Amino acid sequence: MPSVRELRVLGRVDVRTFLSEHGPVALIQQPPSPVFQQVAQQMGQARTVFMAHRSRLADRLMAMLQGFEHLQVLFLKPKTDGEVFAVGRLETSSLVIHDPSVSKFHALLRWSAAEKCCYLRDADSMNGTFVNAVALGEQEQQLVDGDGIAFGDAQFLYVHSETLHAHLGAAVPATSR
Repeated sequence: MPSVRELRVLGRVDVRTFLSEHGPVALIQQPPSPVFQQVAQQMGQARTVFMAHRSRLADRLMAMLQGFEHLQVLFLKPKTDGEVFAVGRLETSSLVIHDPSVSKFHALLRWSAAEKCCYLRDADSMNGTFVNAVALGEQEQQLVDGDGIAFGDAQFLYVHSETLHAHLGAAVPATSR
């Protein structure tokens, strides 16, 4: 996955081209810890036992924002209305998260073309799914541009690609555009 810094050059690209190439929404995360990646991969099909630290969600989100340039970007490119992206630790997931606090099958992201957004639902995960540090429980929730989401301890920012493109373009000096 590219970092925000690596994508800076795309701020010069026309927004329609950017959306066509990268899709309508992105999840932005801190690069996963190599130790957590290794533990999560070793767990494979095993049951999730690592407990998330829910009290740290807001603090970790603030730390992410401070180091925004180094965050990794995962673009979601739905092909059809209602397309569902499975989130989990298994390599067969649409969005693989290498974190031991993430369940094998953790959550579902569903694209709504009419509303140009995703809906998030927890899949009865062990450590929960959170939007802006509030547990989802059994409800499906519409995501809003800029929401902080967490699958267990794994933190992400949910952004519309237009927002990301505008941010990338804002950092490009006007003389080089």
